[in-house]
This record gives sequence, C-alpha cells and structure tokens, in this order.
Amino acid sequence: MHTEFTPNLDKLRNIVQRFGPHSFTTEQVVAEYQESPANSESLQLFDELLTRHAVVLGIQAVPGAAQGQAIWKPA
Repeated sequence: MHTEFTPNLDKLRNIVQRFGPHSFTTEQVVAEYQESPANSESLQLFDELLTRHAVVLGIQAVPGAAQGQAIWKPA
C-alpha cells in the first residue's frame, strides 16, 4: 500500500537554514529530517522535494555536482 508523503516545509526550511552559507547534500537533509540514514528511495523523494520547493527554501542546486549526489547551496 502506497502512502502519500506530505513534507513539513517548516521543518525542511529549518534544516536547510542550519547549514548557513555552506553547501549541503540531499543525504544530509534526509538524515536530519528522518533522524536516520538516507536510503535510495528517500534520496530520490527528497531530491524531488528540494527541487520543487527550492525557491521557498531559498536554495539552488550546485551546477556540476557528481552524478547521483545532489549538492545544494543558499540562493
């Protein structure tokens, strides 16, 4: 049974803001959000969430990041 995941954007924004001016990976965000290590499914989900809500979160993807390792920075 598939359960719809509704992200808590306030929690996501707080996590992103903790990185301050430093870049960060999707894996770091997932680990903070879920309080557990990321797996491939959660990485894909959070990559999509960060991409979809980048403007609201005040972040942007770092161009040229290694394949499979999304890196983000403050916008």
